[in-house]
Amino acid sequence: MNYITDIIFDLGGVLLDLNMEGIGEACKRLGINPELFFVKTDNSSPSGDVGRGASVCQGISTSQAITAYQVGEMTSEQFLSLVLSHCDKGITEKDIVEAWNACIGLLPKERLDMIKELRSKGYHTHLLSNTNDMHWEEIKCRYLMNEGYTCQDLFDHVFVSHEVHLAKPAPAIYHHALREIGSPAEQCLFIDDTRINAEAAKREGLHGIWLDLTRKDALRAILKGFL
Repeated sequence: MNYITDIIFDLGGVLLDLNMEGIGEACKRLGINPELFFVKTDNSSPSGDVGRGASVCQGISTSQAITAYQVGEMTSEQFLSLVLSHCDKGITEKDIVEAWNACIGLLPKERLDMIKELRSKGYHTHLLSNTNDMHWEEIKCRYLMNEGYTCQDLFDHVFVSHEVHLAKPAPAIYHHALREIGSPAEQCLFIDDTRINAEAAKREGLHGIWLDLTRKDALRAILKGFL
């Protein structure tokens, strides 16, 4: 029987609490059309890492420019310029940044401490997230640096979609992560709050586990069950 040596965490919804309502509230306050950031994907299926029934990673135009931003095919400057071109006069780039980052909720320090504890027990920990440059830089500044952590303190590898130019649930991103990690897939536990991403990981041989956000202490329960 294979044992778990590597734990791969999703970011939004698993380690980081999301505040999807925050974008709508910020847009209303700043006079930005929230449809620039939200597009209904369908009536039932979530898209990406950001929520249920709506995505912050698709929209603005039929060219799916925000999806391109998520996989690093568009810079933050290009993204902001594009959004600004769809806004009313008087709205600034600073307003757009504030609204865009409003979905970033809390990242409780106890979750960071939990990762440190896992590492002290000999487990390798990694991050695999669909995100974008602005969100990632804000999260690092707000929750890692301010808590005295670096990515190296917490993760052996960080795989963020805009840097690796791949996004879940495409098989290629799991293959890329496994090559970099260097451990057999069957020794890797992957935890994601989006079921389609967990199932995709499972198809590539990892222990892909869906984290049910409605269950209290679901993350600790998963780790306890596997480790």
